[in-house]
Amino acid sequence: MMHDEVLKEHFGVAPTNVCEVVGGFSAKAYRVDADRAYFLKVYDRSLPTMRPFIERIDAYMPALGWLSTTPALRGRVAHPIPALNETYKVETPDHVFLLFAHIQGETPGEKGLTLRQTEELAEILAILHDTSKHIPFDTPGLSEDISLPFCEKLERYLANADLEASALARLVCPHAATLRAAIAETVRLRDTVRLHAAPLVLCHADAHSYNVMHGNRLVLVDWEDLRWAPAEADLFMHALSPHWAAFWQAYSAIRSDFRLDAGLMRFNLIRRRLDDIGLDIERITQEDPTEAETTKMLGWIALSISEAREILSGRERHRGHNAVKLR
Repeated sequence: MMHDEVLKEHFGVAPTNVCEVVGGFSAKAYRVDADRAYFLKVYDRSLPTMRPFIERIDAYMPALGWLSTTPALRGRVAHPIPALNETYKVETPDHVFLLFAHIQGETPGEKGLTLRQTEELAEILAILHDTSKHIPFDTPGLSEDISLPFCEKLERYLANADLEASALARLVCPHAATLRAAIAETVRLRDTVRLHAAPLVLCHADAHSYNVMHGNRLVLVDWEDLRWAPAEADLFMHALSPHWAAFWQAYSAIRSDFRLDAGLMRFNLIRRRLDDIGLDIERITQEDPTEAETTKMLGWIALSISEAREILSGRERHRGHNAVKLR
């Protein structure tokens, strides 16, 4: 009922049906049937890990609104629906609501991207990076954060983890040396490579198989991490894919003058693992996940630690013969 009232009062949408659907990590998701189909995202203010996503809404949603109406990206990125107050969010004491045009299709998710989907995503990212230079307004709050806050939080957790008698501590403590080495390497690359990188483009920064919908064509969704950063902040996620050669060919066909920086790719690969580990530790220790959710996050942490170790040692699990060289 709360959703119906918010939709009517604040978006001018009179729903005939609202049903929960599978969403991403950051918010609950609903399909809304009304004059047409919509997609509603609802953020829970009480969850500490949701607060950074909520705080960025006013920064990234106007940029996404503009991107979604450009001829090159229309129909290829999520299209937000403004509220009646001419902003993109509606707030209540407990929740924040965002509304989007519904996208017909499904997410590849765990199956991963097919070769053709990989090529489509590369095209979208290349167009995004080129189009961003034409944005006609200032975008305060979208600068990339290179302060590495999760490195600091992870260091603090490691300093005290051996005092805990928990499944999380038993998982993390044996790998403290690997994690500290990953932190040190990330800081080194930040200071020696990232700080001197240019130019910056608008990056989705989370463009993987769970954040696309595929029907007649691929559509890139979940833009909470939209930011100005080197293009490698989008490209790194596909560096170890078996389809990397096809991805790079499709991307380069649009941005033929772009030159890949292997140091930036390595920086983003390691940083992402640390960010994911830090976020999952924060959810486990500061929120109240179910036993099943905790088990899933422990599995993600173990995988990220393993991948960080392989990247550090130079034994990246190249899932294809044409993966980018990262050293």
